[in-house]
Amino acid sequence: MYDLVIIGGGINGAGVARDAALRGLRVALFEREDWGAGTTGASTRMVHGGIRYLLYDVPTTRTSSEDAGRVRRIAPHLMFRIPFLWPLFGGSRLRAEAMEAFLSAYDPHARAKGGLRHARLSAEEARRIEPGLAPDVTGALTLDEWGVDVFRLAALNALDARAAGADVFPHTEVEEVLFSGRTVRGVRVRDRLDGRAWGVEARLVLNAAGPWAARVAALAGASVPLRPGKGIHVTFERRIGNFGLILEGIDGRTLFLVPHGAETIVGTTDDDYYGDPARVDAEVTRDEVEYVIEAAARALPQARRWRPLRAWAGVRNTLFEWGVAADALSRRHEVIDHEARDGVPGLLSMAGGKLASYRLFAEEATDVVLKKLGHAPRPCVTGTRPLPGAEEPPDFQALARRIPLPPAAIERVWRRLGSRAADVLGAASPAELAPICRSEAVTAAEVRHAVREEGCRTLEDLRRHTHLGAGTCDGLDCAAPAAHLMAELLDWPPDRTRAEIAAFLEARWTQRRPVLAGADLAQEEVLRGVVGTRRARA
Repeated sequence: MYDLVIIGGGINGAGVARDAALRGLRVALFEREDWGAGTTGASTRMVHGGIRYLLYDVPTTRTSSEDAGRVRRIAPHLMFRIPFLWPLFGGSRLRAEAMEAFLSAYDPHARAKGGLRHARLSAEEARRIEPGLAPDVTGALTLDEWGVDVFRLAALNALDARAAGADVFPHTEVEEVLFSGRTVRGVRVRDRLDGRAWGVEARLVLNAAGPWAARVAALAGASVPLRPGKGIHVTFERRIGNFGLILEGIDGRTLFLVPHGAETIVGTTDDDYYGDPARVDAEVTRDEVEYVIEAAARALPQARRWRPLRAWAGVRNTLFEWGVAADALSRRHEVIDHEARDGVPGLLSMAGGKLASYRLFAEEATDVVLKKLGHAPRPCVTGTRPLPGAEEPPDFQALARRIPLPPAAIERVWRRLGSRAADVLGAASPAELAPICRSEAVTAAEVRHAVREEGCRTLEDLRRHTHLGAGTCDGLDCAAPAAHLMAELLDWPPDRTRAEIAAFLEARWTQRRPVLAGADLAQEEVLRGVVGTRRARA
């Protein structure tokens, strides 16, 4: 019997699995897809302090900033500094002085996560460093935030939980909650890839299913008060500016333009969502895409010059409030005890929260778990213990001397694997160092590592763990060779290999289609039918 079963392998569930296992609990973690495949992976991919919450939710800004600093220390290879400009317009809703006062209030929070204090720039100074700014920009304010590889962050939390003794099960869905009398005493699960089903006993079950949390709670006759919100992002296939930008939508909502690797991410929107979170990518509309691009072009007109690469969406598990606009909902978090709320002993739920404060949320949830289990308090070490790959500082020169790869490719691998890149690349044969995905510098050696050591079981898993097919190639060049290598490692039959390639390319098309219109859409539909089919048969 486990002490704790966790349902949901996003950043919150994986964070609790790591914390609880490191505090000595017997833990099982179940995720219906892959680590971070839901809300976590659909975020703006920043561990930021929540500057837009400073007006109405100061505690969230404070805790997010403080914990972002801790995450930066335990996973430096996954994070990168993003200097931002906040353009000022003559007709802005907030006067420049008020906006600067706002950033002065944010400066202490920025310092908590290693950022620099803000500065105010004239129009000339702003255009000197960002020449593409709109002609009516009258100045700018600066601030610092931090970008993060969200898929790796979730995966490394799950993998470190496994290293600490937890049993972790991706692609395993909870189908039923098991009871002893009126008390929850476990779950029945099914492996979604091979169909195996089994029951699991536990002293306590924690529902960390994000926007699915209400559905999971309902399996036990309980409820979680959520107000799910849909947010979309648009990705451009190049950096369209030198800096991150804080944008204002036509309706006054705040968006971000974020340089991320070789690409640019723009988002996000905030709208109430009543559908299936698993299908939200397929429900991105052309109007939503245009709303995001319009906000980018307002500050950086050249955004209209470049065709976007894809649009993607996610669903936030924000706590329920009535009479509040979706973008003003609090990002606070809460651990719900269903014994007290619904008369269902043995079940807890995590609701709300932000990526930046996931570690703190996990710590608080683990504290509640220990108390419910009757254990004495045990110290939390997740704020100081490095995540896998962060144990040693990088030595690119030493790696470059040992590994016959371009320095830029070595740095990309290090950004994913950290100090473990030396072992993965150092043990590889020359053939294994050949790139499978050139746009993201993914080698056969890294694919083997992801399958053998990190448990990747599908091409989509591989994309999340290695970035394969996540760049400008969109998988057209690398899906087939990667699938054939996975088939060799996992003993897939030919039908499974073809199905993996087809599903991978279909997922890329789902995100590509909303950014196309007219002749571009018709042309790419033809290309998809000809080139995609040919490569799928390779």
